[in-house]
Amino acid sequence: MALTSAKIRNRGGRSGERPPKQIFPISVKYGVVAGLILLAFVIGVSNSLTTSSLDSTSRLLHQNGLELVKLAHSFVDPFWTRTEMPFEERESSQLKLENRLAGFLQQGGDTPVLDLLVLDGTGTRLIASARGGDRLKFRLESGNLNSGSADGVVVLEGDVSGSDGVVPIRSFEKKLPGGAGSVQLLLSARSIAALEEELQSSTNKLVWSALLIGIPLVLVVGFLLTRPVRRLREDMAMVARGNLDHQSQVRTTDELGSLASSFNRMTRFLAEAREQEMQAQAVARDLNIASGIQNALLPRELPEISGIEIAHYYQSAKEVGGDYYDVVPLAGDRAGIVVADVSGKGLAGSLVMTMTRSLVRMAARIHPDAQSMLESINASLSKDMTDGMFVTLAWAEIVADRGRVRIARAGHNPPLILRANGRVEQFQPGGIALGIDGGPVFQQALEISDVQLERGDALILYTDGIVEAMNDSGVEYGLEAFARVLQNLNSSDPQSLVDGVLADLEAHVAGAEPTDDITLVIARRE
Repeated sequence: MALTSAKIRNRGGRSGERPPKQIFPISVKYGVVAGLILLAFVIGVSNSLTTSSLDSTSRLLHQNGLELVKLAHSFVDPFWTRTEMPFEERESSQLKLENRLAGFLQQGGDTPVLDLLVLDGTGTRLIASARGGDRLKFRLESGNLNSGSADGVVVLEGDVSGSDGVVPIRSFEKKLPGGAGSVQLLLSARSIAALEEELQSSTNKLVWSALLIGIPLVLVVGFLLTRPVRRLREDMAMVARGNLDHQSQVRTTDELGSLASSFNRMTRFLAEAREQEMQAQAVARDLNIASGIQNALLPRELPEISGIEIAHYYQSAKEVGGDYYDVVPLAGDRAGIVVADVSGKGLAGSLVMTMTRSLVRMAARIHPDAQSMLESINASLSKDMTDGMFVTLAWAEIVADRGRVRIARAGHNPPLILRANGRVEQFQPGGIALGIDGGPVFQQALEISDVQLERGDALILYTDGIVEAMNDSGVEYGLEAFARVLQNLNSSDPQSLVDGVLADLEAHVAGAEPTDDITLVIARRE
């Protein structure tokens, strides 16, 4: 009971089909991922650009310092080494040299130069300066930053002290020929650092500008690009609610457009499948109704015949079958046993079988003999039978007190008689199936056989569903196997005969799907 309730709840509420809870839309996920990728890319590029720019700036400053000090060195004339030079001329030469040094600094452009100095051979006496270097006191650290270079320029780092306090510097020095002195260029390390900071700040501003513009742009683009995905989600939700006629309007030329086209094909197939299922359900309902009607028409209990014991079996291969059996009481202590097989199956076969049953019951009571009865039935059926439809029928009219049997066969399997001594006899009176010809051809082909049924003999009427039953290898059961089982059970009662035949038949087919209806009627004289 608990299991049934659980199934009902699952079908009603569909709790097992609830979609997962949506926390982040795909547009947000796309935007976040793309934003992180953009952030990492911009930061990586900015770091690389900043490092490259700083290195390039440092190399440029270094190169400019070297060029300036070498340019100044090429124009310096060591006039201070000439002792015979008059004082006035010496002062004039010093003034010209300082003006020349100042001109060199103007050619240096944006290079952050503190001063350009000319020192004597001892390195302690200032000969000339471009910016009053005589007021500076500087201390340089050991180590040549330009070692290994062939230009003879010594590059040192240190600091100078002056009116502005201690200032870190970078010094470029080149000796004059003959030890007459040296030319020194002093660059401000603070100015260099400020230049680098300005460069870094500009780069950072560029990075943040790119991020502030790029990330919202990525989010907007992600929202626009994922719009077809949201539309497809809405389309699927509508189909999930049962609207199989809905078609997606996504018409992009990418994978989403292909997915939408596949989705539309799927919904069309689902709609067709639903329509086919509804038609199949309607057919199934009709078949159930037809099966119920047919089962009601087949006799549940056969009428008793004095001195005759009867057993029967019927099984249709489909919901409704085309086989028919009956026992019809007749006047004069007589009874007619009929077994028929309609060529078609399903509803068509069931309708023909119903019509045949009505005609047999009516004609058996009206006509005095089997010949006229079957001719009347054939005339009626042939008028309403469609092309390819016909009915085979075996009729056995029994006079109960004397055991006399009159057998007629309209294209049906030949009836058998199992004698009390175990011998099986087959009777094949002529005749064609009902409904094929409504005139003289049927009348001329029809024959009636008279047979005496002794005490202990059994009459067997059956359809081809028994002898033509096949196993998985396609081997038919056959008439010989059927007769052999009857011989082995000849002393049994009719019901035991029916059960024995069915057991042997089931062993032969070994679970293979039945291809035809099975009908078996056995009447034994006590």
